[in-house]
Amino acid sequence: MRRIRYLSLLTMLLCSFVVWGQDDFDPASPAEPGVAPRKLTVVAVPSDGGTVYGGGRYVPGTTVGLRVSSATGYVFEKWTDKEGNVVSTTGSLSYVKGEGDEVLTAHFVFSPSAPSEPAEPALTQYFRLTLAAEMGGSVSGGGKYLAGKKVGVSASVDEGFKFVSWTNSKGETVSTSRSFSYTTTAENETLTAHFVFDPSSPSEPSDPILRHNITVSTEDGGTVSVGSKRLLEGTSTTLSATVNDGYVFVGWYLNGELYTTLRSFSYTMGKENVAFEAVFAFSPASPSEPSMPEDKMYSFYLMTVIGKPGDVLDVPLTLSNLDDLYDMTFQVTFPAGLTPDLDNVYLSDKATGYEVSFAAVDDTMYVFSMIGGTIPAGSSELLRFRVTVPEDYATGTSGRVKINQVSVTEADGTHLTASTRNGRIAIYKRGDTNGDNVVNITDAMNLITNVLEQDTEVFIKEVSDVNEDNAINVTDAMGVVNIVLEE
Repeated sequence: MRRIRYLSLLTMLLCSFVVWGQDDFDPASPAEPGVAPRKLTVVAVPSDGGTVYGGGRYVPGTTVGLRVSSATGYVFEKWTDKEGNVVSTTGSLSYVKGEGDEVLTAHFVFSPSAPSEPAEPALTQYFRLTLAAEMGGSVSGGGKYLAGKKVGVSASVDEGFKFVSWTNSKGETVSTSRSFSYTTTAENETLTAHFVFDPSSPSEPSDPILRHNITVSTEDGGTVSVGSKRLLEGTSTTLSATVNDGYVFVGWYLNGELYTTLRSFSYTMGKENVAFEAVFAFSPASPSEPSMPEDKMYSFYLMTVIGKPGDVLDVPLTLSNLDDLYDMTFQVTFPAGLTPDLDNVYLSDKATGYEVSFAAVDDTMYVFSMIGGTIPAGSSELLRFRVTVPEDYATGTSGRVKINQVSVTEADGTHLTASTRNGRIAIYKRGDTNGDNVVNITDAMNLITNVLEQDTEVFIKEVSDVNEDNAINVTDAMGVVNIVLEE
Protein backbone atom coordinates (compact mmCIF):
# COMPACT_ATOMS: atom_id res chain seq x y z
CA MET A 1 0.00 0.00 0.00
CA ARG A 2 2.87 2.37 0.88
CA ARG A 3 4.52 1.74 -2.49
CA ILE A 4 1.24 2.41 -4.33
CA ARG A 5 0.76 5.67 -2.43
CA TYR A 6 4.24 6.97 -3.31
CA LEU A 7 4.00 5.85 -6.95
CA SER A 8 0.62 7.57 -7.26
CA LEU A 9 2.06 10.78 -5.88
CA LEU A 10 5.02 10.55 -8.24
CA THR A 11 2.62 10.05 -11.16
CA MET A 12 0.84 13.27 -10.24
CA LEU A 13 4.17 15.05 -10.02
CA LEU A 14 5.17 13.76 -13.45
CA CYS A 15 1.85 14.91 -14.88
CA SER A 16 2.52 18.34 -13.45
CA PHE A 17 5.93 18.28 -15.10
CA VAL A 18 4.35 17.47 -18.49
CA VAL A 19 1.83 20.29 -18.15
CA TRP A 20 4.55 22.79 -17.29
CA GLY A 21 6.59 21.66 -20.26
CA GLN A 22 3.86 22.19 -22.88
CA ASP A 23 4.64 24.88 -25.42
CA ASP A 24 1.10 26.28 -25.36
CA PHE A 25 1.01 26.80 -21.59
CA ASP A 26 0.44 30.55 -21.37
CA PRO A 27 -1.31 31.72 -18.20
CA ALA A 28 -2.88 35.14 -18.36
CA SER A 29 -1.08 36.28 -15.24
CA PRO A 30 1.32 37.22 -13.81
CA ALA A 31 3.17 39.41 -16.26
CA GLU A 32 6.85 38.85 -16.92
CA PRO A 33 8.66 40.16 -13.80
CA GLY A 34 11.39 42.76 -14.04
CA VAL A 35 15.00 42.25 -13.03
CA ALA A 36 15.30 41.70 -9.30
CA PRO A 37 17.46 44.15 -7.33
CA ARG A 38 20.70 42.71 -5.90
CA LYS A 39 22.62 43.68 -2.79
CA LEU A 40 25.55 46.14 -2.83
CA THR A 41 27.39 46.11 0.50
CA VAL A 42 29.92 48.82 1.35
CA VAL A 43 32.46 48.29 4.15
CA ALA A 44 35.12 50.50 5.78
CA VAL A 45 38.52 48.98 6.70
CA PRO A 46 39.57 49.69 9.37
CA SER A 47 36.07 50.25 10.72
CA ASP A 48 37.10 53.38 12.63
CA GLY A 49 38.91 54.86 9.63
CA GLY A 50 35.82 56.48 8.20
CA THR A 51 32.18 56.16 7.16
CA VAL A 52 30.93 54.83 3.81
CA TYR A 53 27.65 55.67 2.09
CA GLY A 54 25.66 54.21 -0.80
CA GLY A 55 25.04 50.56 0.09
CA GLY A 56 21.66 48.93 -0.54
CA ARG A 57 19.75 46.89 -3.13
CA TYR A 58 19.83 48.03 -6.76
CA VAL A 59 18.72 46.69 -10.13
CA PRO A 60 21.78 45.50 -12.14
CA GLY A 61 22.98 48.26 -14.46
CA THR A 62 21.90 51.06 -12.12
CA THR A 63 24.47 53.81 -11.50
CA VAL A 64 24.99 54.15 -7.74
CA GLY A 65 26.63 57.12 -6.03
CA LEU A 66 29.20 56.05 -3.41
CA ARG A 67 31.13 58.32 -1.10
CA VAL A 68 33.29 58.20 2.02
CA SER A 69 33.93 60.45 5.00
CA SER A 70 37.36 59.97 6.60
CA ALA A 71 37.70 59.96 10.39
CA THR A 72 40.14 62.28 12.14
CA GLY A 73 43.69 61.08 11.59
CA TYR A 74 42.81 58.92 8.56
CA VAL A 75 42.85 59.49 4.79
CA PHE A 76 40.95 57.57 2.13
CA GLU A 77 43.12 55.31 -0.04
CA LYS A 78 41.02 53.19 -2.44
CA TRP A 79 37.90 51.13 -3.15
CA THR A 80 38.36 47.38 -3.80
CA ASP A 81 35.93 44.62 -4.79
CA LYS A 82 35.43 41.25 -3.09
CA GLU A 83 38.47 39.79 -4.92
CA GLY A 84 40.73 42.64 -3.83
CA ASN A 85 40.80 44.36 -7.23
CA VAL A 86 41.11 48.16 -7.07
CA VAL A 87 37.87 49.76 -8.30
CA SER A 88 38.75 53.42 -7.71
CA THR A 89 41.10 55.69 -5.78
CA THR A 90 38.46 58.42 -5.58
CA GLY A 91 36.32 58.61 -2.45
CA SER A 92 33.21 59.72 -4.35
CA LEU A 93 32.40 57.74 -7.46
CA SER A 94 29.56 56.59 -9.68
CA TYR A 95 29.46 52.78 -9.62
CA VAL A 96 27.49 50.66 -12.11
CA LYS A 97 25.76 47.80 -10.24
CA GLY A 98 26.75 44.34 -11.47
CA GLU A 99 24.59 41.24 -11.87
CA GLY A 100 24.97 39.57 -8.47
CA ASP A 101 25.44 40.52 -4.82
CA GLU A 102 28.61 42.60 -4.42
CA VAL A 103 30.86 43.88 -1.63
CA LEU A 104 33.00 47.00 -2.04
CA THR A 105 35.58 47.91 0.61
CA ALA A 106 36.78 51.45 1.29
CA HIS A 107 40.34 51.43 2.64
CA PHE A 108 41.60 54.16 4.94
CA VAL A 109 45.20 54.86 6.01
CA PHE A 110 46.17 56.18 9.42
CA SER A 111 47.90 59.51 8.74
CA PRO A 112 47.87 61.92 11.70
CA SER A 113 49.17 65.45 11.13
CA ALA A 114 51.99 64.93 13.67
CA PRO A 115 52.68 61.18 13.78
CA SER A 116 54.75 59.90 16.63
CA GLU A 117 57.82 57.79 16.03
CA PRO A 118 56.65 54.34 14.91
CA ALA A 119 57.48 51.35 17.03
CA GLU A 120 60.81 49.72 16.33
CA PRO A 121 59.96 46.65 14.20
CA ALA A 122 62.20 44.31 16.15
CA LEU A 123 60.49 45.30 19.42
CA THR A 124 56.91 44.77 18.27
CA GLN A 125 55.65 41.25 18.85
CA TYR A 126 52.22 39.66 18.90
CA PHE A 127 51.28 36.61 20.93
CA ARG A 128 48.61 34.02 20.18
CA LEU A 129 45.62 33.63 22.51
CA THR A 130 43.92 30.31 21.77
CA LEU A 131 40.50 29.40 23.16
CA ALA A 132 39.28 25.83 23.65
CA ALA A 133 36.03 24.32 24.92
CA GLU A 134 35.22 21.04 26.56
CA MET A 135 32.00 19.25 25.59
CA GLY A 136 28.99 21.39 26.40
CA GLY A 137 29.61 24.70 24.71
CA SER A 138 31.64 26.87 22.36
CA VAL A 139 34.03 29.82 22.78
CA SER A 140 35.01 33.02 20.97
CA GLY A 141 37.51 35.85 21.34
CA GLY A 142 40.96 34.40 20.56
CA GLY A 143 43.50 35.95 18.20
CA LYS A 144 46.87 37.73 17.98
CA TYR A 145 47.53 40.49 20.53
CA LEU A 146 50.29 42.59 22.03
CA ALA A 147 51.20 41.73 25.62
CA GLY A 148 49.16 43.58 28.24
CA LYS A 149 46.05 44.03 26.08
CA LYS A 150 42.57 43.45 27.53
CA VAL A 151 40.75 40.93 25.34
CA GLY A 152 37.08 40.00 25.56
CA VAL A 153 36.47 36.23 25.67
CA SER A 154 33.10 34.54 25.85
CA ALA A 155 31.62 31.04 26.22
CA SER A 156 28.22 29.90 24.93
CA VAL A 157 26.55 27.02 26.77
CA ASP A 158 24.74 24.19 24.99
CA GLU A 159 21.28 23.13 26.13
CA GLY A 160 21.48 20.72 29.07
CA PHE A 161 24.89 21.98 30.27
CA LYS A 162 26.16 24.55 32.77
CA PHE A 163 29.29 26.70 32.58
CA VAL A 164 31.90 26.05 35.28
CA SER A 165 35.11 28.04 34.70
CA TRP A 166 37.98 29.17 32.49
CA THR A 167 41.44 27.69 33.09
CA ASN A 168 44.86 28.59 31.59
CA SER A 169 47.58 26.29 30.21
CA LYS A 170 48.76 25.51 33.74
CA GLY A 171 45.29 24.39 34.82
CA GLU A 172 44.77 27.46 36.98
CA THR A 173 41.29 28.98 37.18
CA VAL A 174 41.31 32.47 35.68
CA SER A 175 37.57 33.20 35.81
CA THR A 176 34.21 31.67 36.69
CA SER A 177 32.29 34.09 34.46
CA ARG A 178 31.19 33.01 31.00
CA SER A 179 32.31 36.35 29.53
CA PHE A 180 35.20 38.35 30.94
CA SER A 181 38.15 40.57 30.00
CA TYR A 182 41.48 38.73 29.91
CA THR A 183 44.83 40.57 30.05
CA THR A 184 47.29 39.00 27.60
CA THR A 185 50.82 38.02 28.61
CA ALA A 186 54.14 38.02 26.75
CA GLU A 187 53.71 34.40 25.66
CA ASN A 188 51.27 32.27 23.71
CA GLU A 189 48.42 31.15 25.96
CA THR A 190 45.47 28.75 25.79
CA LEU A 191 42.29 29.29 27.81
CA THR A 192 39.84 26.40 28.19
CA ALA A 193 36.15 26.70 29.03
CA HIS A 194 34.74 23.92 31.21
CA PHE A 195 31.10 22.76 31.34
CA VAL A 196 29.12 20.12 33.26
CA PHE A 197 26.07 18.19 32.14
CA ASP A 198 23.10 19.60 34.04
CA PRO A 199 19.77 19.12 32.22
CA SER A 200 17.01 21.23 33.74
CA SER A 201 14.27 18.70 32.86
CA PRO A 202 15.85 15.31 32.05
CA SER A 203 12.45 13.65 31.70
CA GLU A 204 11.02 16.35 29.44
CA PRO A 205 9.55 14.75 26.30
CA SER A 206 10.64 15.90 22.85
CA ASP A 207 9.04 19.14 21.74
CA PRO A 208 6.25 18.40 19.24
CA ILE A 209 6.30 22.00 17.98
CA LEU A 210 8.67 22.77 15.13
CA ARG A 211 11.74 24.33 16.66
CA HIS A 212 15.19 24.65 15.13
CA ASN A 213 18.69 25.38 16.40
CA ILE A 214 20.68 28.51 15.63
CA THR A 215 24.40 28.41 16.33
CA VAL A 216 26.99 31.18 16.15
CA SER A 217 30.76 30.83 15.92
CA THR A 218 33.93 32.74 15.10
CA GLU A 219 37.65 32.18 14.94
CA ASP A 220 39.92 35.10 15.87
CA GLY A 221 39.18 38.70 16.68
CA GLY A 222 36.04 39.00 18.77
CA THR A 223 33.14 37.46 20.65
CA VAL A 224 29.66 36.48 19.49
CA SER A 225 26.30 35.97 21.16
CA VAL A 226 22.76 34.97 20.26
CA GLY A 227 19.58 35.77 22.17
CA SER A 228 18.12 32.27 21.87
CA LYS A 229 19.73 29.08 20.57
CA ARG A 230 16.46 27.26 19.81
CA LEU A 231 13.54 29.00 18.12
CA LEU A 232 10.06 28.30 16.86
CA GLU A 233 9.63 28.73 13.13
CA GLY A 234 8.73 32.34 12.40
CA THR A 235 10.10 33.75 15.66
CA SER A 236 13.14 36.03 15.85
CA THR A 237 16.28 36.51 17.91
CA THR A 238 19.25 38.89 17.86
CA LEU A 239 22.81 37.94 16.88
CA SER A 240 25.64 40.23 18.02
CA ALA A 241 29.39 40.42 17.47
CA THR A 242 31.85 42.37 19.63
CA VAL A 243 35.22 43.32 18.09
CA ASN A 244 38.44 42.95 20.06
CA ASP A 245 41.23 45.53 19.88
CA GLY A 246 43.41 45.10 16.81
CA TYR A 247 40.65 43.61 14.63
CA VAL A 248 37.84 44.88 12.40
CA PHE A 249 34.48 43.25 11.81
CA VAL A 250 34.01 41.90 8.26
CA GLY A 251 30.53 40.38 8.40
CA TRP A 252 28.23 37.50 9.33
CA TYR A 253 28.39 34.50 6.98
CA LEU A 254 25.70 31.84 6.44
CA ASN A 255 26.73 28.66 4.58
CA GLY A 256 29.94 30.37 3.46
CA GLU A 257 28.15 33.38 1.92
CA LEU A 258 28.11 36.92 3.29
CA TYR A 259 24.74 37.49 5.03
CA THR A 260 25.17 40.97 6.53
CA THR A 261 27.89 43.44 7.49
CA LEU A 262 25.90 44.63 10.53
CA ARG A 263 27.53 43.61 13.80
CA SER A 264 24.08 43.13 15.39
CA PHE A 265 20.97 42.02 13.51
CA SER A 266 17.64 40.22 13.99
CA TYR A 267 17.13 36.78 12.39
CA THR A 268 13.77 35.09 11.87
CA MET A 269 13.90 31.28 12.11
CA GLY A 270 12.95 29.35 8.97
CA LYS A 271 12.35 25.64 8.54
CA GLU A 272 15.82 24.26 9.34
CA ASN A 273 18.80 24.60 11.65
CA VAL A 274 21.19 27.43 10.75
CA ALA A 275 24.81 28.19 11.64
CA PHE A 276 26.22 31.72 11.40
CA GLU A 277 29.91 32.60 11.50
CA ALA A 278 31.21 36.04 12.45
CA VAL A 279 34.38 36.95 10.55
CA PHE A 280 36.95 39.43 11.84
CA ALA A 281 40.11 40.68 10.08
CA PHE A 282 43.41 41.37 11.83
CA SER A 283 44.05 45.14 11.59
CA PRO A 284 46.49 46.57 14.16
CA ALA A 285 45.86 50.15 15.23
CA SER A 286 49.23 51.30 13.88
CA PRO A 287 49.31 51.00 10.08
CA SER A 288 53.10 51.12 10.14
CA GLU A 289 53.15 47.88 12.15
CA PRO A 290 55.67 45.65 10.33
CA SER A 291 54.10 42.29 11.24
CA MET A 292 51.02 42.78 9.04
CA PRO A 293 50.97 43.79 5.36
CA GLU A 294 48.56 46.20 3.73
CA ASP A 295 45.03 44.97 4.33
CA LYS A 296 44.19 42.06 2.00
CA MET A 297 47.44 42.47 0.07
CA TYR A 298 47.85 38.71 0.48
CA SER A 299 44.77 36.56 1.09
CA PHE A 300 44.12 32.81 1.30
CA TYR A 301 40.58 31.52 0.68
CA LEU A 302 38.83 28.21 1.31
CA MET A 303 35.27 27.61 0.10
CA THR A 304 32.33 25.41 1.15
CA VAL A 305 32.42 21.98 -0.53
CA ILE A 306 29.34 19.71 -0.49
CA GLY A 307 29.20 15.95 -0.97
CA LYS A 308 27.79 12.66 0.26
CA PRO A 309 29.25 9.50 1.87
CA GLY A 310 31.55 7.70 -0.57
CA ASP A 311 32.37 10.83 -2.61
CA VAL A 312 35.89 11.98 -3.41
CA LEU A 313 35.86 15.75 -2.92
CA ASP A 314 38.28 18.38 -4.18
CA VAL A 315 38.94 21.15 -1.66
CA PRO A 316 40.62 24.11 -3.41
CA LEU A 317 42.82 26.70 -1.71
CA THR A 318 42.91 30.05 -3.52
CA LEU A 319 45.57 32.75 -3.15
CA SER A 320 45.10 36.42 -4.02
CA ASN A 321 48.34 38.40 -3.96
CA LEU A 322 49.10 41.93 -5.12
CA ASP A 323 52.86 41.31 -5.33
CA ASP A 324 55.19 38.39 -6.09
CA LEU A 325 55.59 35.86 -3.26
CA TYR A 326 58.27 33.29 -2.55
CA ASP A 327 58.58 30.72 0.28
CA MET A 328 55.52 30.27 2.48
CA THR A 329 54.13 28.14 5.30
CA PHE A 330 50.58 27.69 6.58
CA GLN A 331 48.53 25.40 8.77
CA VAL A 332 45.35 23.64 7.55
CA THR A 333 42.87 21.85 9.83
CA PHE A 334 40.28 19.42 8.43
CA PRO A 335 37.10 18.07 10.10
CA ALA A 336 37.62 14.89 12.12
CA GLY A 337 37.17 11.82 9.91
CA LEU A 338 37.80 13.70 6.65
CA THR A 339 41.50 13.07 6.06
CA PRO A 340 43.15 14.62 2.97
CA ASP A 341 45.21 12.46 0.59
CA LEU A 342 48.50 14.23 1.22
CA ASP A 343 50.38 12.03 -1.25
CA ASN A 344 48.29 13.51 -4.07
CA VAL A 345 48.01 17.25 -3.39
CA TYR A 346 47.33 18.96 -6.73
CA LEU A 347 49.47 22.02 -7.48
CA SER A 348 48.14 24.59 -9.93
CA ASP A 349 50.28 26.23 -12.61
CA LYS A 350 50.55 29.19 -10.25
CA ALA A 351 52.59 27.05 -7.82
CA THR A 352 55.02 25.65 -10.41
CA GLY A 353 58.55 25.28 -9.09
CA TYR A 354 57.70 24.71 -5.44
CA GLU A 355 58.75 21.78 -3.31
CA VAL A 356 55.79 21.04 -1.03
CA SER A 357 56.19 19.24 2.28
CA PHE A 358 53.95 18.77 5.29
CA ALA A 359 54.06 17.73 8.92
CA ALA A 360 51.09 16.31 10.82
CA VAL A 361 50.40 18.09 14.11
CA ASP A 362 47.62 15.61 14.93
CA ASP A 363 44.93 13.60 13.09
CA THR A 364 43.28 16.73 11.69
CA MET A 365 45.94 19.47 11.60
CA TYR A 366 48.83 19.76 9.11
CA VAL A 367 51.58 22.33 8.58
CA PHE A 368 52.52 22.87 4.91
CA SER A 369 55.76 24.37 3.57
CA MET A 370 56.23 25.56 -0.02
CA ILE A 371 59.89 26.24 -0.81
CA GLY A 372 61.86 27.27 -3.88
CA GLY A 373 59.20 28.75 -6.17
CA THR A 374 57.76 32.13 -7.08
CA ILE A 375 54.08 33.06 -7.28
CA PRO A 376 53.37 36.07 -9.53
CA ALA A 377 50.77 38.65 -8.52
CA GLY A 378 47.19 37.65 -9.29
CA SER A 379 44.25 35.68 -7.96
CA SER A 380 43.76 31.99 -8.74
CA GLU A 381 43.75 28.51 -7.26
CA LEU A 382 47.02 27.66 -5.50
CA LEU A 383 46.54 23.98 -4.71
CA ARG A 384 43.80 21.44 -4.18
CA PHE A 385 43.34 18.79 -1.50
CA ARG A 386 41.53 15.52 -2.22
CA VAL A 387 39.31 14.12 0.55
CA THR A 388 37.45 10.79 0.49
CA VAL A 389 34.25 10.79 2.55
CA PRO A 390 33.85 7.47 4.46
CA GLU A 391 30.68 5.51 3.69
CA ASP A 392 29.68 5.65 7.36
CA TYR A 393 30.36 9.39 7.77
CA ALA A 394 27.58 11.24 9.62
CA THR A 395 25.24 13.05 7.23
CA GLY A 396 23.56 16.37 7.85
CA THR A 397 26.85 17.69 9.22
CA SER A 398 29.14 20.57 8.30
CA GLY A 399 32.76 20.70 9.45
CA ARG A 400 35.19 23.61 9.20
CA VAL A 401 38.30 23.56 7.02
CA LYS A 402 40.55 26.14 8.66
CA ILE A 403 43.72 27.88 7.48
CA ASN A 404 45.87 29.91 9.88
CA GLN A 405 49.45 30.49 11.04
CA VAL A 406 50.28 31.86 7.57
CA SER A 407 53.75 33.19 6.79
CA VAL A 408 54.70 34.45 3.31
CA THR A 409 58.01 35.83 2.02
CA GLU A 410 58.42 38.89 -0.20
CA ALA A 411 61.22 39.54 -2.71
CA ASP A 412 63.42 41.31 -0.13
CA GLY A 413 63.10 38.43 2.34
CA THR A 414 60.51 40.13 4.55
CA HIS A 415 58.23 37.64 6.30
CA LEU A 416 54.58 38.68 6.58
CA THR A 417 51.26 37.12 7.50
CA ALA A 418 48.11 37.20 5.32
CA SER A 419 44.37 37.47 5.69
CA THR A 420 42.41 34.21 5.50
CA ARG A 421 38.89 32.93 4.99
CA ASN A 422 37.98 29.46 6.23
CA GLY A 423 35.80 26.97 4.38
CA ARG A 424 33.58 24.01 5.20
CA ILE A 425 32.87 20.45 4.10
CA ALA A 426 29.14 19.66 4.31
CA ILE A 427 27.92 16.08 3.93
CA TYR A 428 24.33 15.11 3.03
CA LYS A 429 22.52 11.90 2.10
CA ARG A 430 22.06 11.02 -1.56
CA GLY A 431 18.70 12.46 -2.57
CA ASP A 432 18.41 14.82 0.42
CA THR A 433 17.64 17.78 -1.84
CA ASN A 434 16.51 20.12 0.97
CA GLY A 435 19.25 19.25 3.48
CA ASP A 436 17.04 18.17 6.40
CA ASN A 437 18.96 14.86 6.72
CA VAL A 438 15.84 12.85 5.79
CA VAL A 439 15.13 11.49 2.30
CA ASN A 440 11.38 11.49 1.69
CA ILE A 441 8.75 12.43 -0.87
CA THR A 442 9.31 16.11 -0.06
CA ASP A 443 12.76 15.81 -1.65
CA ALA A 444 11.21 14.44 -4.85
CA MET A 445 8.76 17.35 -4.97
CA ASN A 446 11.60 19.79 -4.24
CA LEU A 447 13.66 18.30 -7.07
CA ILE A 448 10.84 18.54 -9.64
CA THR A 449 10.14 22.13 -8.58
CA ASN A 450 13.77 22.95 -9.29
CA VAL A 451 13.70 21.16 -12.66
CA LEU A 452 10.72 23.34 -13.55
CA GLU A 453 12.94 26.33 -12.75
CA GLN A 454 10.68 27.44 -9.94
CA ASP A 455 12.12 28.95 -6.74
CA THR A 456 12.93 26.54 -3.93
CA GLU A 457 13.85 27.61 -0.41
CA VAL A 458 16.77 25.15 -0.31
CA PHE A 459 18.13 22.99 -3.11
CA ILE A 460 21.40 21.05 -2.79
CA LYS A 461 22.36 20.08 -6.32
CA GLU A 462 25.48 18.14 -5.23
CA VAL A 463 23.31 15.30 -3.82
CA SER A 464 20.34 15.67 -6.21
CA ASP A 465 21.83 13.80 -9.20
CA VAL A 466 20.57 10.50 -7.76
CA ASN A 467 21.35 8.35 -10.82
CA GLU A 468 24.72 10.09 -11.31
CA ASP A 469 24.28 10.80 -15.02
CA ASN A 470 25.56 14.40 -14.64
CA ALA A 471 22.08 15.78 -15.31
CA ILE A 472 19.39 16.72 -12.78
CA ASN A 473 15.97 15.86 -14.18
CA VAL A 474 12.70 14.07 -13.40
CA THR A 475 14.47 10.69 -13.47
CA ASP A 476 16.27 11.71 -10.31
CA ALA A 477 12.89 12.37 -8.64
CA MET A 478 11.97 8.75 -9.41
CA GLY A 479 15.30 7.75 -7.89
CA VAL A 480 14.41 9.62 -4.68
CA VAL A 481 11.12 7.70 -4.47
CA ASN A 482 13.01 4.42 -4.92
CA ILE A 483 15.32 5.38 -2.03
CA VAL A 484 12.26 6.06 0.15
CA LEU A 485 10.72 2.70 -0.75
CA GLU A 486 13.97 0.85 -0.11
CA GLU A 487 14.26 2.38 3.34
